[in-house]
Amino acid sequence: MTWLWDNWSIQVFVLLGLIFQTLLAVLGSRRKTSSSDMIRFVIWASYLLTSYFATLALSKLTTASLSKSKEECDTELKALLAPLILLLLGNPDSITAYSVEDNRLSTRRVLNLVMAFSFVVWILWRSWKTSIPMVLYFPIFIAGIIKYGETIWALYSVYDENTNMRKEDFDEEKKIFSELENFHVPRLDIFLKAYYRFDCLKPHLADWLKHPFFMVHSNMLIEEYTPKDVFLTTDMELGFMYDILYTKAPVLYTKPGIMLRTVGYFSLLLTLSGFMGLFFDKHWRGPYVIYSFGLLIGLVFLETYQLLKLFFSDWVIIMNRNHLENPMVLKYLKFLVKRSLKKKRWSDRIRQLNFLDLCQSNKRPWFFRILKVCGMAEKFRRYSAPSSLPIPSYLKELLLEDMTKFETKRGHRPFTKRGEWSLGIHKSLDKLEWSIEMAFDRSIILWHVATHVCYYSCHENSKRKEASKLISDYMMFLLVQHPQMLSLTTAEITYHHAYTNLKMLSNKFPEEDVLKVLLGSEPVPAQESGALSAVITEGWNVLEEVRRLARELQGTEDAWELISGVWAEMLCFAAYNCQQYHHAKLLRRGREIITHVWLLLSHKTDKFNTMKCADQNREIE
Repeated sequence: MTWLWDNWSIQVFVLLGLIFQTLLAVLGSRRKTSSSDMIRFVIWASYLLTSYFATLALSKLTTASLSKSKEECDTELKALLAPLILLLLGNPDSITAYSVEDNRLSTRRVLNLVMAFSFVVWILWRSWKTSIPMVLYFPIFIAGIIKYGETIWALYSVYDENTNMRKEDFDEEKKIFSELENFHVPRLDIFLKAYYRFDCLKPHLADWLKHPFFMVHSNMLIEEYTPKDVFLTTDMELGFMYDILYTKAPVLYTKPGIMLRTVGYFSLLLTLSGFMGLFFDKHWRGPYVIYSFGLLIGLVFLETYQLLKLFFSDWVIIMNRNHLENPMVLKYLKFLVKRSLKKKRWSDRIRQLNFLDLCQSNKRPWFFRILKVCGMAEKFRRYSAPSSLPIPSYLKELLLEDMTKFETKRGHRPFTKRGEWSLGIHKSLDKLEWSIEMAFDRSIILWHVATHVCYYSCHENSKRKEASKLISDYMMFLLVQHPQMLSLTTAEITYHHAYTNLKMLSNKFPEEDVLKVLLGSEPVPAQESGALSAVITEGWNVLEEVRRLARELQGTEDAWELISGVWAEMLCFAAYNCQQYHHAKLLRRGREIITHVWLLLSHKTDKFNTMKCADQNREIE
């Protein structure tokens, strides 16, 4: 074992680094379209272990003996691993940052590059006297520096705010859209419109102040689009945002980026061909030679795979928007647009959590007792309860319909209402205003349970009814698992208080009688759930308020129009007031519909002229 560790540990670490980087390259972009916890775990582990094993190999290589050995080529190949490790330290194209926070580490990565560069140069200098085919070191060294440099460049470019849209950009855009009619590229306008909307809004920059003059620009408007195309446009915009935050796309699809990638790729090919010419003959076919050859082949295949993927990105369409007169480019764009429209862009699912079902559930996995001893049983129940459903087309249609109504009332002002407009439209504000004036987390729980009661006690079949249930369960999911998305600080306490009361009711009555009790007339006493809850939730009898709201909703004309409108308004309020940072984090979890709503609202909000918005708010109030 000692001999194996001394002679092959570095090679094993490098091989493991290559394996994990391959996983990153293949699975890295899957975060954009999948909400699978397993995929996220594999990507997270690969992201950490790639750099870990590469750093470990480099550190061992600095202390390894590089003196002339019995097999001279073994020493030369061991030294060749040093510049090769730089390739592993540079992230693959599909993931430069695992989380948003990683984008702030570009300065630290520069220091890491300087240190790695110094160690590699030192290792090559130590092996200089014993190395005959020194020519192999230089091309792979160049490829490694370029790849690591691309990663730093991509991280640094994320928050580059020196990219204001100019008048020339809009003139160019107008020209391109007018030329589309002559070149007949079906659906290309959606890609261009999505990119220009993204580039003007820059949703990845939290403090980007832009004046919404483009709102009246005909080439920026999407009101004439079908709901399907509206969400397709936001999908593309969020795709550009994801690429900016988490991949090398913003630097690779530039002239310097293309040039560097070409130099790096051919440097790697030159290393492989030089290796075959200098080492792979009848005299030198030992295990080190075979290992090194396999390693170089693996790297070339990995870089080739990443290079080919670059030709099928939405960014290629944007890059070639000024070359429509070229027949070859035009033909390729037609193929690429058709192909891109078919690919999956996000999970297109909506997470669901039914609060009453959670309180009534008595399912216990075999390991539940162990979790209970560890104090994690309740947390496990909460995080294992949600399910997910495909988002039906009618939900998107109804959301856009309600958002259009809200836009006529708010203009370009910030979104500050969470039910008032919908209640006013249905002339129920005086009767139900009490239910939306309380704390937001209380309102969500109250309306969620009341919606559940109305849903199962009403036999009407309508899209509004189903949409109300979907958004209700989704908002409850956000409150329980992502309270930061709702800008809530007391969600945990409010949830625990409501859970205690509903659990007490579920334990006292059979499951089929709980809805009858909530619609009954006998008083249901509230139960406090601790000293802290007594302070935050003092005097809140959630069961009585649910009963009151459910009765009033059942007595309202067009109840499901009202309920779905209130839920849509609550969703818009939550989406708009959630920090950009949290929306950016959701992009790597397959995205959520709340982020699509946030983007649509952001395009209709004047963040620049804040004083005008404040004056208009005062006038309305």
